[in-house]
Amino acid sequence: MEVEREHSEQHLPTMMEEDEAEAIRVAKEPPKIHRLDQSVVNRIAAGEVIQRPVSAVKELVENSLDAHSTSINVVVKDGGLKLIQVSDGGHGIRYEDLPILCERHTTSKMSNFEDLQSIKSMGFRGEALASMTYVGHVTVTTITAGQLHGYMCVHAKCLMKCVVSYRDGVMEHEPKACAAVKGTQIM
Repeated sequence: MEVEREHSEQHLPTMMEEDEAEAIRVAKEPPKIHRLDQSVVNRIAAGEVIQRPVSAVKELVENSLDAHSTSINVVVKDGGLKLIQVSDGGHGIRYEDLPILCERHTTSKMSNFEDLQSIKSMGFRGEALASMTYVGHVTVTTITAGQLHGYMCVHAKCLMKCVVSYRDGVMEHEPKACAAVKGTQIM
């Protein structure tokens, strides 16, 4: 009788048990290390700089203050999820600088490492605008002193549903001449 009981209690491994055994074997092997795609890296970095819409507003207002703005106007729609627009009366952005404006680590506030000892601006790393282009659409309109017209970096897309000028840190099309008031508007 005992022999029969032992034999009846033995069973063949089920499919689930085999899967668990395979999972344990695989878990003992270290995971393969690989490079993240640059777009993933940039979006992770953007999340560190722009954590919430208010972070974007803060960065844009700081840029306006650094541009010696005489006035700053902020428009926010749906808590910043639909629209953030900051217009200022600052010195504007040079036409020649527009192509690299939203690239990571581009800045007018320092040129070399030693400049860190004498930073007198609110921001200097050149990450805020780039980060915004990784998480949203950025349009820039700007004019500097002495110009007859300003420049707008836009690209009509989606049949006027949205206007895009910078995406993933890159200007999509050449800036277009436009009417503008002193300073810069970023939305």
